[in-house]
Amino acid sequence: MNGYEEIKASEMISRIYKNIDEKEIEKSSRIINTWRYAVESIKSNNLNGDNLGKKIAAHSKVVDLKNGVLLIEVDHSGWIQLIQTYQKFLKKYINSKIPELKIDSIAFRLKGTEYGLFDMNDEISKEKERLQKKFDEEENILRKFDENSKNRQKKELPESLKKIFDEIEKDMLTNSDKI
Repeated sequence: MNGYEEIKASEMISRIYKNIDEKEIEKSSRIINTWRYAVESIKSNNLNGDNLGKKIAAHSKVVDLKNGVLLIEVDHSGWIQLIQTYQKFLKKYINSKIPELKIDSIAFRLKGTEYGLFDMNDEISKEKERLQKKFDEEENILRKFDENSKNRQKKELPESLKKIFDEIEKDMLTNSDKI
């Protein structure tokens, strides 16, 4: 035997998809279909009756959704400009069909680029952790400084320095009368 376990293809597929959340798949499918329906409902104003919406749908697709921003991938920058003219309509359409998404804006990327949306909550959490760590470090420094200042004994100046300061003080007082 070669050390590999033989399994059926159906079992292999089941193992692969076992950890995928069915609700997330349904939600993704719903968003993708709603985008397609929204875009396809755009009608062209030209005389030859082209279905502009179907052309836009063929050249655009949903790739991500985070923090109320829907990321759309297009295969040419011209499609971005065209979709932007209908952006207000598209947001309203999608929000009416899937109100729990609360889409605030639509972002775009060109096909072939790997730009994506970052999760603002993750960034905020990381920044909070960084600031908390810095705060803890500074608080520790202050605590050590406070302990050191409490432990210090009040030291007197040497007699020779006291005499010098006394003379300076006396000289300043006598010279201030002359001014």
